[in-house]
Amino acid sequence: MKTMQYTTKWTKTLAVAGLAGILMVSASGLSSAHAQVQSASGNGQITAPVLATKMVTSKKLHSSEKWLKADVTIPVFQGLADTKYQDQLNDIIESHASKDLAKWEKAAAEAATSAKKNGYTMHPYQLLIQYELTSDGSDNGLVSLKITTEGTRMNNPETLVDTYNFTNEAEAKRVTLEDLFGSKYPSILDAHIKSAIAADQELYFKGEDGFQGVHPGQSFYVKDGHAYIVFQKYSIAPGSTGTPEFAVKLPDQKDVHRAVQAIIPSSKHYIGKDGKLMVPLASVLRQMNFDVTWNGKSKTADITKGALWSSISLNKDSYFLGKNAPRKLGAVPEMKNGYVYVPLEFLSDILNLKVIQDKQGQITISNAEN
Repeated sequence: MKTMQYTTKWTKTLAVAGLAGILMVSASGLSSAHAQVQSASGNGQITAPVLATKMVTSKKLHSSEKWLKADVTIPVFQGLADTKYQDQLNDIIESHASKDLAKWEKAAAEAATSAKKNGYTMHPYQLLIQYELTSDGSDNGLVSLKITTEGTRMNNPETLVDTYNFTNEAEAKRVTLEDLFGSKYPSILDAHIKSAIAADQELYFKGEDGFQGVHPGQSFYVKDGHAYIVFQKYSIAPGSTGTPEFAVKLPDQKDVHRAVQAIIPSSKHYIGKDGKLMVPLASVLRQMNFDVTWNGKSKTADITKGALWSSISLNKDSYFLGKNAPRKLGAVPEMKNGYVYVPLEFLSDILNLKVIQDKQGQITISNAEN
């Protein structure tokens, strides 16, 4: 199980501003200085989500605290290929929303008590949590989710944007900016973002308080062929700017530098019921730049890389590459702990990959020409 992306960037500026807990935002529109970069931020209003697919349903969380006006809608995933990942993701999303709701209920109740004690008028706090499924997996299997939490007290909105990016496969995998832009993603994205900031420098902090570069855990979501790089309120700009987002066009995957070999530790393979050494399918082939798409209904996995194409079916000893006749390898693909395993010979004899196993049992997979 790979860890799903859940990013929350706290900065020293936030601490100075004294914004505890969830930080919400209103934001003004930011212009772009580059054809491929758009700078965007919220306008203080969160619109209702538009669901692109039935893979997500909505769930309401309610509050009985009279001094809190809560409108909390969270997504519930259903029908993902990796059901274990699905259950954990749903639990994490609801847990975070429930904690946020409890926190704001407590803050509102304490403020009401203080108002009554000191004889001033209490205005109810407000909490709004909504989401947008920005990519439903139809584009290269990538699912991308954006959750916006906005709380208001004393006319001061506090906003936080959380994002989740993963592949909808039998072995769900967290998707990172490096996956989308290659190993040089920091320099690529930094150049785009710096260009956009330079066009509207008055909207952003300067010097050491300003933009210092993207980092491995950078929050982002994918929508309409772009990756939206998200920065929390006060992290690189004053509160009046809001929550800056920079849209960078996704490159063609053929232009993205990726790994040319995969490592399978001895703990990640096993001897199957037919006596064959079994290895995880998707995690290995993704490292080798293959696309693996799982169909839960037919229990098949389609495998592509450029013009190469293959497919395997659970419990069926039949393997092929392209238009070549199917072959038997003496073992069927198996599902174990939610992951699909295939005999090692599928990689070497069918996909023509180079396989080396050392004395400790570690297996290295690479292209045959390497």
